[in-house]
Amino acid sequence: MELKRAGTGSWMGLCPFHAEKSPSFHVNEQRQYFYCFGCGAKGDVFSFLQQVEQQSFVEVLRSLAQQAGVELPEERLSPAERKAMADAETERSRMLRVMDLAVVFFERQLTTSEGANARAYLESRGLSAETATKFRVGFAPSRFDSLIQYLNDEHIPMAVAERLGLVGRNDRGNYDFFRDRVMLPVLDRQKRPVGFSSRLMDPEAKERKYVNSPDTPLFHKKEQLYGLHAALDGIRKTETAVLVEGNFDVMSLYDVGITNAVAPMGTALTSEQIQLLGKIARKVVVIFDGDAAGERAARRALPLFLDADVDGRVARMPGGVDPDDFVRRLSKEQGPEKAREGFQRVIDTSRPMVEQFIDTVVLEADPTVPGRVAALEQAADVLAQVRNSTARELYAGRLAASLGVDGGQVVRAVRASLNQLRRRVGNELRPDVPAPTSSKSDTSEKGSDQIEGKPDGPPAVRTPPRFVSPLELEVLALLINRPDLAATAPASRVPALFVDMAMRQYAVSLLAAGTTAPQRGVDVPSWLDAGAEDIRNQVAKAITAGARYRTLERADFALTEMIAKLELVHLESEVAMVALQLKEALTQGDEATAKSLAIRQIELARQKHTLH
Repeated sequence: MELKRAGTGSWMGLCPFHAEKSPSFHVNEQRQYFYCFGCGAKGDVFSFLQQVEQQSFVEVLRSLAQQAGVELPEERLSPAERKAMADAETERSRMLRVMDLAVVFFERQLTTSEGANARAYLESRGLSAETATKFRVGFAPSRFDSLIQYLNDEHIPMAVAERLGLVGRNDRGNYDFFRDRVMLPVLDRQKRPVGFSSRLMDPEAKERKYVNSPDTPLFHKKEQLYGLHAALDGIRKTETAVLVEGNFDVMSLYDVGITNAVAPMGTALTSEQIQLLGKIARKVVVIFDGDAAGERAARRALPLFLDADVDGRVARMPGGVDPDDFVRRLSKEQGPEKAREGFQRVIDTSRPMVEQFIDTVVLEADPTVPGRVAALEQAADVLAQVRNSTARELYAGRLAASLGVDGGQVVRAVRASLNQLRRRVGNELRPDVPAPTSSKSDTSEKGSDQIEGKPDGPPAVRTPPRFVSPLELEVLALLINRPDLAATAPASRVPALFVDMAMRQYAVSLLAAGTTAPQRGVDVPSWLDAGAEDIRNQVAKAITAGARYRTLERADFALTEMIAKLELVHLESEVAMVALQLKEALTQGDEATAKSLAIRQIELARQKHTLH
């Protein structure tokens, strides 16, 4: 594609993701980000190349790393480690190939005489052939070894098939895990099958209606969303993800043109699924049934959306009707276009989850004083989880007006819940530290309605001397013996480069004194006494040994060299950490995390080159 300059650091051209005559595709050079004002496509170089060149993330990552001259983590490993990683990647590729073979087998079985009942079932659900093909719907025969025989013919070891949940094993040997079911493959973003959901056709059967693949190296139910492969373009264009309950809901909606719907894998929503949607959608509309079960599902989902900081909306279906029934009935009566418009109106009526929750709590509240207090406390616990303080205050005002109470009462209740939440989170993050019982240290919420109390602290313990970086000691020794350097720009960078917090405090106070009295410098005995006791002797010895710096010519050069070494220590530490994280992300197939780590790795490599 051709791009033309459209201002400083900005480029414009025809969008490769949709047909257009006037250019609406923009690239921001500084932010390294693209956005199309026509179709809403957006992303970075990774997502662009994945979509345009149909490459996997790992392929894009390797290509960009090679162009940037950056070594991927596997190239830093020993020969044995590199071989292990290559074997692991080969094993993953092999498993993906086996899963695709299984999908092909089930697709073919759907077209056979034995698959007639499955085809009739799909027809009764109103599913078009085009949508069935898009979602690669298939059929598992009733025999216990149909897939086993097929995989044997393809020379697939049964151990691999068992590991992927395609084949089970009992005392009598192996058997097909899925039998006499409509097969609904779960495809990842690259449209590769990683697992299965299956639907029983006989409504009178005592077996479970839906059965999913067990967790495997490729498939983790709590992290998967059915139909995501088909919904990505729709979500990108509308910036909205529609979350429904069932797999056939997803396909029926797709049939009539609602192409941004996904479903959890037959279980309650998980934080992993919501976080995944939050990365690709601006808002998520959850469609629940308009009954008591739907209301309970909405309440269970709300904390997850708040914790993930995702804009969650909720819409209600008419009582007793699910999305599949709704669009099939409307499509049969008025046509697919009217069905699409009708369901879009349902989406458009969605409301913010917190707003809906407040209204429900108020509606269900007992009108007595205890009942209103209970409703206030229940709502306050939810409002405390709203991260945006402005939104939290607005919701608090709405709650006060709905309950008919003073706004200050709501504010105090929310603050109390907020303080409890912070203490609880603090204990989870630092189980070794007692929870504070006072809110005085909370400076993010101002006002007179704070909960007073006296925090309990751990008993004082004299800590033994600890090791301090010789390089950090050397820098302090130079600055103490050459107070004329304290007010220079290079010296101002020193505290941020110190790893040890006590050494950082020493540096801050030293530079402050050197700035106000550059010729006299700091009062060393007082300065030492004010610092951390457990490193005081080490600092004092370094100062004495650094007396040679008093007569050193061009001591500023020495300081610059030390600072460069400190920066390299920081960079090397971060490079090692990023390499390990990137290796783990690649092994787990976490493309979003690996993408950000790869970008950071390229930036670190450039910084190291500049320092050297």
